[in-house]
Amino acid sequence: MRVFVTGGTGFIGHHLCGRLVARGDEVVALVRTQSKAAGLPAGVKVFPGDLSIFADPKTVLPPCDVVIHLAGVVAARREAEYAAVNHAAVEGLLQCLGRQEWKPRRFVLASSLAAAGPSPVDRAWTEEDAPAPIDPYGAAKARAEVAVRAAPFPTTAFRPPIVLGPGDEASLTLFKAAQSGLGFRVAGDPQRLSFVDVRDLVEAIVLMAADGRPGSFLYFAGNPRTIDVRDLWRDLALAVGRKVTVVPVPKWALYLAMRVTTLAATLFGIHNQLDWKQYKQMTAPAFVCSSAALQRDLGWAPRYDLAECLAHAAEGYRQEKRLAPRR
Repeated sequence: MRVFVTGGTGFIGHHLCGRLVARGDEVVALVRTQSKAAGLPAGVKVFPGDLSIFADPKTVLPPCDVVIHLAGVVAARREAEYAAVNHAAVEGLLQCLGRQEWKPRRFVLASSLAAAGPSPVDRAWTEEDAPAPIDPYGAAKARAEVAVRAAPFPTTAFRPPIVLGPGDEASLTLFKAAQSGLGFRVAGDPQRLSFVDVRDLVEAIVLMAADGRPGSFLYFAGNPRTIDVRDLWRDLALAVGRKVTVVPVPKWALYLAMRVTTLAATLFGIHNQLDWKQYKQMTAPAFVCSSAALQRDLGWAPRYDLAECLAHAAEGYRQEKRLAPRR
């Protein structure tokens, strides 16, 4: 299988490209810079450029069996960036593919559980539920799913929940907090969550890419187990070998912190890890999904529980010297 991947140098993309090469697939990755290309797994071919090249009518993409679009922005400097990267760029890629002399057997889109929005506290979302995103990131992902369903070739969009594993910049903050011995959660009933190990998610993407059925499909891709933030901090403590005190933070205090960090990011051009999107997601009662359809249709079988997932991630951070050795 010849696969064209966007976002191949990112967290999920790096793991996916390595898995595809190990399977014997030919992988071509869209890469912005030479320095980014140096981080790709051995055997991955580089196609230079960024998402803007898809708007150029002269762009010729290498013929591939499958296109996997992982590139996106999770924490934007400006709200408009969510729509530009997570929706408009997807439309641009689809239009670019429409201009090629070849067509993919399948187009696979990385969406997000955020496209569905917070779930009810008493049940998990399924693919039959109408999307109800609450933030600009989720709204852009939901619009991208609509565009993909209208493509003139088979497509699959998948919605992962929290993805955990070595190499994830976002999760590293949690591991460092756990190693310091101090964590926090939003005060009140603990938020219920779905999660997935990056190794399990990669296997799901491989199955979706190899799917030969006609038509368009949408799948949630989460571990069957539902956790809450207390489980997360407990297993983070085990992963780093440290007792962690978890402090409940009132919503008003979190809101104030969000306004301060957002103002600082605007004034000084720094990266904001607590914007409106993060605040809305952190204060929602639940983000839980069911992956029963993916397991039924494609035989996906997640293998890694939360403790195994976090232990594997922590070991990866330690090998990269981004997390101190266990005491």
